[in-house]
Amino acid sequence: MNSYFAKQPILDLDGETYGYELLYRNNTGTRSYDGIDGDKSTAGVINSVFFEDNYNKVLHGKMAFLNFTENLLLEKTALLLPKEQVVIEILESVIASDEILERCAELIENGYLIALDDYVYSYQTAPLLDYCDIVKIDFRIDKDDIEYTASRCREMGKIILAEKIETNKDAEYAKSLGCTLMQGYYFAQPFIMVGNAYSPMAVTFSRLITALRKKDDADIDELTEILSRDPFMTAKLLHLVNAIRSDMSSHISSVKQALVMIGIRKLNDWIYLLGLQSLSPGDPEERVKEALFRAFFCSSICNLIYSDPNMSDEMYLMGLMSVVVVHHDEDTLNEMGLSKSIKEALMDRKGFYGDVFTLVINYEQANWDGVDMFVEKYGTDSDTLYNIYMECSKKVDGIFELLI
Repeated sequence: MNSYFAKQPILDLDGETYGYELLYRNNTGTRSYDGIDGDKSTAGVINSVFFEDNYNKVLHGKMAFLNFTENLLLEKTALLLPKEQVVIEILESVIASDEILERCAELIENGYLIALDDYVYSYQTAPLLDYCDIVKIDFRIDKDDIEYTASRCREMGKIILAEKIETNKDAEYAKSLGCTLMQGYYFAQPFIMVGNAYSPMAVTFSRLITALRKKDDADIDELTEILSRDPFMTAKLLHLVNAIRSDMSSHISSVKQALVMIGIRKLNDWIYLLGLQSLSPGDPEERVKEALFRAFFCSSICNLIYSDPNMSDEMYLMGLMSVVVVHHDEDTLNEMGLSKSIKEALMDRKGFYGDVFTLVINYEQANWDGVDMFVEKYGTDSDTLYNIYMECSKKVDGIFELLI
């Protein structure tokens, strides 16, 4: 499936791109916001850019300006995002309540930049000015409001971003008021981006909610088992870990490791964000079945050759992700933080991991000469491999009989 969003560049006075405002779109032909729920719109953009693809391909090292509603601020959704890549843009509809100001203080404490969208200075909006770094002023509003708001921002040393700039005259006027960032059709219209859309199964989401709402502490092994049955949810999880821990030195070799790295609190916040989007309804897709079969088969073959639980878990993750990612897309594999063994196996069929993955492909394509090569190399036999193949197929069928 595809996901859609628009990005519009934000430029400095030298004409260099400072960042991009990312905007929800529901198809390639829509160039303006189409009025759906603000929470769902931002959730869609965040999921598309940060949890479904390599966000560096979209941002090229620049900042992402993301619209935040009151609900998303209160739910602490921003803390799921890499602080060095995002500007939290508070919509003009957000009221400066005590709770909102507390959330802003928390974001600042955690190193995030805050922008105020379509800001007009007034007694009611003044408190927000203390918590922001950037103020966006719509240059289509009343001239007196523009100039008074700009003057207050200059007094407080705020970065002023002029938006809706449509002519050179607008741009020169904005510069005269102290604006150092600009955005508008005069520079560039929003252009549509098409990304990947991983659609987790609704049953996965439901089971996660149930597990997380238990009175006792959530069981990490139970959560691992639930996520391990959904390759697309697992792919999102790997992107999430990378977004939160962009400076991590270790690589991910199992679903459980990824869960431990983000923690239960972040998992809760993430599930809330996913819940704002549509999930895959009805029967599980055939790709999910294929991914689960590969995961079970890779793990079982590993257990046949080596008695190493950690390696078996890593093989499971390799099989699960082999259906989701493009094998030669090194950037995405790195973005997910997958271990070197998994990356080399998927990209180049290297080492034992590569041999096991090749065996899986040979079985799927009925390449029995390839299967015989594995048998000879690792000293096993064809009957044993066939029995494992059938056991894994039955296991997948059994799982989906329970899910459907």
